[in-house]
Amino acid sequence: MLEEHPGIFDAAVVGVADDVCGERPKAYITAKSGAHIDGNEVIEWLKHNGISGFMLPREVEVVRGLLPRTSCGKAKKNVMKEWAKGGGKRSA
Repeated sequence: MLEEHPGIFDAAVVGVADDVCGERPKAYITAKSGAHIDGNEVIEWLKHNGISGFMLPREVEVVRGLLPRTSCGKAKKNVMKEWAKGGGKRSA
């Protein structure tokens, strides 16, 4: 759903620790060339485009550069989970 946003080039969602639910979704996105993306605007866009409330990320972090991917093209969610914990750099 995130990649359907007109300003988003790439996106991945990971589960991060949450005191109430145990885990909640957090999205990492990269913007298309020339697009200005704001995380809060993306959350509002998702709300108005039919995403279920439990799937709605509470945080959307815009990453400069490309999201980390494996040689097969899958998102390296373990890297992004480390980012969520406060470790690692945000540029691949």
